[in-house]
Amino acid sequence: MSHIIKIIIIFILFSKLATTVEANVVQGNSTLTLPFPVKTIKQESKILPKIALVTNVTDEPSLQSGDNNKIPGNSLALSLRDVVMRTLVSNLAIEVEGFNSKVKAENVIDGESKFDATFEINLSEEEEVRQQSNAFSSPVKSRNKSHNWDFSLTQKLVTGADYKLSFTNDRNRTNSVTAGLNPSYFTEMVFSLTQPLLKNFGIDLTKRNIYIANNEVNISDYVFKDKVIDIISDVENVYWDLVFSIEDLAVKKKSLERARNLERQVKAQVAVGTMAEIETLQAQSEVASRDESLLVAQDLIQDNEDILKNILNIDYGSEEGLKAIYPSDRPEMVADEINLYQAIKDTLLNRPDYLGKKKELENKNILVKFRENQLYPTVDLFGTMGLNGLSGDAITVNSGTFQGRSKYGGDYGTALSDSLTGKFYNWEVGLKLSYPLGNRSAKAQLSASRLEKAQLILSIKDLEKSIIVEVREAVRQLKTDLKRINATRIARKLAEEKLKAEEKKFEVGLSTSFSVLEFQEDLAEEQSNEIKALIDFKKSKIRLRQVMATTLKENDIKLKSKENT
Repeated sequence: MSHIIKIIIIFILFSKLATTVEANVVQGNSTLTLPFPVKTIKQESKILPKIALVTNVTDEPSLQSGDNNKIPGNSLALSLRDVVMRTLVSNLAIEVEGFNSKVKAENVIDGESKFDATFEINLSEEEEVRQQSNAFSSPVKSRNKSHNWDFSLTQKLVTGADYKLSFTNDRNRTNSVTAGLNPSYFTEMVFSLTQPLLKNFGIDLTKRNIYIANNEVNISDYVFKDKVIDIISDVENVYWDLVFSIEDLAVKKKSLERARNLERQVKAQVAVGTMAEIETLQAQSEVASRDESLLVAQDLIQDNEDILKNILNIDYGSEEGLKAIYPSDRPEMVADEINLYQAIKDTLLNRPDYLGKKKELENKNILVKFRENQLYPTVDLFGTMGLNGLSGDAITVNSGTFQGRSKYGGDYGTALSDSLTGKFYNWEVGLKLSYPLGNRSAKAQLSASRLEKAQLILSIKDLEKSIIVEVREAVRQLKTDLKRINATRIARKLAEEKLKAEEKKFEVGLSTSFSVLEFQEDLAEEQSNEIKALIDFKKSKIRLRQVMATTLKENDIKLKSKENT
């Protein structure tokens, strides 16, 4: 009879405890499952060239944090889109990298400036007083004073030619008794041109520095794009790391709640004498252990928040910096079909580092072509054409019984007019040839340029292989993570069923608290694994976009560059 009474009492106690646990779960709102859409595709009969990422999962991922529309108080709610946009605006690494393209663009202008014309003005006054060595000179001390105003225009042409256009003017006064014009005015206009015919001839050669500078700008743009892709990928990964840490904290909270409920059950049974005291110690120990895991999980959340704030350049002491970041997005499991061969092809067309190498190869080809030209001898065609005029105040000059007067009397305007009419001129045309014997310097430089080009070609081929491997690995990992979601979901469901079964056995005295705690721990681990698999799937998609350089396109981001402006 006493045994029957004990069984009735235990049954009543278990009923009350079960009611309390159920009430806590409902009121605590800690185990609400969020539905997330799952998109599936038809499985392809052929693995290659198309790799289909397929799932046969029939239910949604099981997340633990509750309704994602309920934002915790004093928190900074950010969607993934918000985080990406804020990163583009405020990230210091992006801002620093952006200066490189601006610096390279100035080099282009510097290269173009080599073809700018140079205008020069020279104004001078000169006086010379000199002794006369001739015994018949008169006066014995000569004095000459002149004023000069000269103008010139020089420029290098894209053909490699150099020209100079000069306009020279001189006014001279002397005390010489034989000077027929005093003061005299002299004007001269001269055009000279030097055109290389072999070495340094051609537009491509003279503009090589501009071509190289333009390619350097493009390379800098590719480096900048690569940097932006990496930073966006990093911030997306950190965002999902934060989501995982929050979801994992919810799992650990629920696990701690289960352990505490079991502790209360064990204490109740110990109190009525149906369970040994050692069971209480086991339950208390497990509560303490799970409490410690909870603290670690909370610390991980803060670590991920700090990393995210650092990327977003949020001041930790600001109003936003003091708030906890709440990621408002939750991962969706979307399976996409990927054509592996097309993916590789698209990657080679989009990868900034690969395109940058191609631009480097263009620069090497430019240098090789220039070095080949430097082997030629220097053969320059040069020519000069000048027009001049002379006038001044005509003075009668006596020489013994002879008396003469200059026919070119007049003012400065007369001299200028004579030079413009072409009455008086001079010209010269010729060829100039030079060649260093042996020409070893040019040959060595050409050999070095060709070796550098060959080295770069091998580097490009190696990069191509690496890119192909990266794409294949990323696609394979994405496919694996999708399968992991399915596997971890099945494992989580089995763990739930095993825990329920073990709890029923415990209720009737056929199991121990140790076994129940083990099954609780298994369930918590499988819940974390399921969430981790879902987050890893999301991060694998990020990795694939990063490898294929489609991150900006997927986020609808366009970067201005010299190539597309």
